[in-house]
Amino acid sequence: MHFSNLILTAILTSILMSGGSCHKSCSRNANIMKSIQYQLKLVEDNDGKCDCPSTSSSGKVGFLVFNSGNLKNIGNGAIVVYDTVTTNLGGGYDKSTGVFTATVEGLYYFTWTVLTYPGKTFYTQLILNDNVVAKNHAGASGMSTYMPSSQSVVLQMKKNDKVSIRIQNGGLFMHGDKWSTFSGFKI
Repeated sequence: MHFSNLILTAILTSILMSGGSCHKSCSRNANIMKSIQYQLKLVEDNDGKCDCPSTSSSGKVGFLVFNSGNLKNIGNGAIVVYDTVTTNLGGGYDKSTGVFTATVEGLYYFTWTVLTYPGKTFYTQLILNDNVVAKNHAGASGMSTYMPSSQSVVLQMKKNDKVSIRIQNGGLFMHGDKWSTFSGFKI
């Protein structure tokens, strides 16, 4: 147990046990204490995160992410990991994996935009549980200008379904610094 949890447990024990010497009271207090200890253990095991069914204090789910830098020469099939989080209501987006996990069932809207460098390409797909749902073609091969491309989808998702952006046919160059983004929210 963390030090703060030990202090809280000691204080609660003192309060609960000082209420009298009646056996019934002590038994009830002991049960309350066991319940409090169990709840503290759950909080500690989840690194302080609530495991309640609600997704956030407002019940809303939504995220907006982008890359802090450019992405170059990313292999076919790799997940695009957006490392900078602007919004992550409900905590569904994991910036270490690039995967959004639905915290609740519902209808979701996703969109992603790619800006590629002149002469380069960055083809992507939106993946739902390993199935391709939509594709985005940012191709500036043979061109002397930047090429933007965007795509949007609406998906019915179950709790714990996963959505990510994956490279198709290799990703040669995608601009970072808020030029290329990935976002989604529960409708």
